[in-house]
Amino acid sequence: MIQFEQLYKEVLPVLQSKMDEINYYEYDGISIEDIWNFCIKKKWKKRNIEEMRLYEMVETIFSVKPSEIVSYFQIQQFRSENWFQDINQSELQALLKPKISDGDK
Repeated sequence: MIQFEQLYKEVLPVLQSKMDEINYYEYDGISIEDIWNFCIKKKWKKRNIEEMRLYEMVETIFSVKPSEIVSYFQIQQFRSENWFQDINQSELQALLKPKISDGDK
């Protein structure tokens, strides 16, 4: 069984080539590790990565669009953030169950 680290080393030249393409199109903030993690967590989510052929991995990496990576990580960021961390419990309660005034009935 091949470890993720070994697979990463095998496809590193492909990841670097994809990174060069992304840099060409001036997408900032995307790293080689981001491309790798995107493929693992999104593209190969339902696959047994250890059983994948090298050509399948290469094909996937080359087919990834920079916008897919950016969108994926933006969504992950939104999911992980606690939007109400600066609100105390009474303020949160007021937001979730606002009092209805007589004028609104």
